[in-house]
Amino acid sequence: MIGLMIFSFSSCEPDKDDDNADLRDKFVGTWRFNESEAKSDLAFYTVEITKDAGNSTQVLLKNFGRIGNNTVEGIVTANRITVDKQTRGSIEVSGIGNSASNTRMNWTYTINDGANEETFTAVADKQ
Repeated sequence: MIGLMIFSFSSCEPDKDDDNADLRDKFVGTWRFNESEAKSDLAFYTVEITKDAGNSTQVLLKNFGRIGNNTVEGIVTANRITVDKQTRGSIEVSGIGNSASNTRMNWTYTINDGANEETFTAVADKQ
């Protein structure tokens, strides 16, 4: 009877790694964007994605939409980065990137330089 009682008190502990998982981890790094609309070498550019230390659901995207050293914020959910409309200098950007795998994202985004508004689609591969 004592042996049965020992087994009845054993239990599985929840996997604490899953509780502490940072959804941003798979997005952090250097990504090579390939815009499908561009017809020149400008179709390819890199974006550096880092964690925002001040917001546990946010990442920072440097050179998103080829805006140089400017950085925009994106909110991370399970498989998506959402860049709400933001202005850097005179350029307004917004977009959504969906994770296709741990090394690939599909993006749709809009760039408005004050004279023209253009919507782009791009595939981004982690370098």
